[in-house]
Amino acid sequence: MSGRPVKPDPEHGRQGLLQILPYTSDDHDVLAALYESVASRTFAYDYTSLVDASQFQSLVEGEDVWVLKQAGDRIGFIGYFTPEHFLHSLYIDYAHHKRGFGRQALQFLLENYGCRHELKVHRINQPALKFYSALGYEDITAQADAHQTWQRLRSPETILDHSPAIAVGEQVSHRQ
Repeated sequence: MSGRPVKPDPEHGRQGLLQILPYTSDDHDVLAALYESVASRTFAYDYTSLVDASQFQSLVEGEDVWVLKQAGDRIGFIGYFTPEHFLHSLYIDYAHHKRGFGRQALQFLLENYGCRHELKVHRINQPALKFYSALGYEDITAQADAHQTWQRLRSPETILDHSPAIAVGEQVSHRQ
């Protein structure tokens, strides 16, 4: 996959260009720290869950991992389980929330993998549920799973008319 010209998202013109790059071992330490920071804040309600950077490796094992970069900084990552078209992880540094990067990352998945995807969101994570709902994700939680602490969502066919994000390079799966 090669880079392509990009137009900024007019709704979020202040964000600048988002690059989505295949994960390399050089990204590990920064993304592990980002995971710890974002997950600790996002899941602060769950006192039984101790989040640590050392968990990053096992979090993304067996997944395609994409690095979100803006102005040369790693601002987030995607963990995508290809066999099931399942978005396992979308973590974006809180300093970069509300700039359209999450929407761009999700549109990138639709374009890159050529199909809709599914994900689970903890029911208590209302900001994430509102984010996905606003983008047209539908709740497909099976009746048998209605008692679970999470909801299963399916993406719409498109999120943006075109992805203003740019991907550089070929994806090398982080599968071991």
